[in-house]
Amino acid sequence: MTPQELIEYNAARLARHVADIALVDELQSASADVQSTDHQADALAEALFLRVFTAYENAVERLFLHYVTGGASLQGATANTYLRIEEEAHARQLTKAGYKFLSWAKPAEIRTTAQTYIENGWPLVDMMAAKEQTLADCERVRNRIAHNSIEALQQFNVVQRNMLRTERLFPISPGQFLRIRSTRLRKLHIAHYVDVMNETLEALIDPPE
Repeated sequence: MTPQELIEYNAARLARHVADIALVDELQSASADVQSTDHQADALAEALFLRVFTAYENAVERLFLHYVTGGASLQGATANTYLRIEEEAHARQLTKAGYKFLSWAKPAEIRTTAQTYIENGWPLVDMMAAKEQTLADCERVRNRIAHNSIEALQQFNVVQRNMLRTERLFPISPGQFLRIRSTRLRKLHIAHYVDVMNETLEALIDPPE
């Protein structure tokens, strides 16, 4: 992306976040103490989360390709890329290599990819480090929405422990979990996750010098 394209990309990111939060604000909060019976609200929360998370994944990949091809941050800082390619489509083909796809969901895998192609993985590694657990929890919630496997359920239980300090003694859907209001954060879980994903993208676009 050119500097002007990055400015426009950042503006679009901000507008998308404002729209997403407006939709989050329309969700009714759910109880953390009894199983939800509002399946429609649960489904809406899950659909909204999936949309935001998918956009986040796409943005992380786009920004990786931006920096790995010599693109600059909003402040003009550039990464020390190991590739000497200026075409983002070509860089995507090369970094994909033999993989069917690269994961832009798991922070640990993003860190490995970034460090492979950029010196110290900057800015992806640095800007994602402080929020790694929350971003990992986002991926776990996404997987629980998409899959009903034992592994997805076990990882979703990790998220419950991280946010609720304990697992519920009744089945809890991802939608109900997303609609629970955190007394510590004073916002719905989904609002917290949407904010963290947005803050991460903001930091990647405009990392502190």
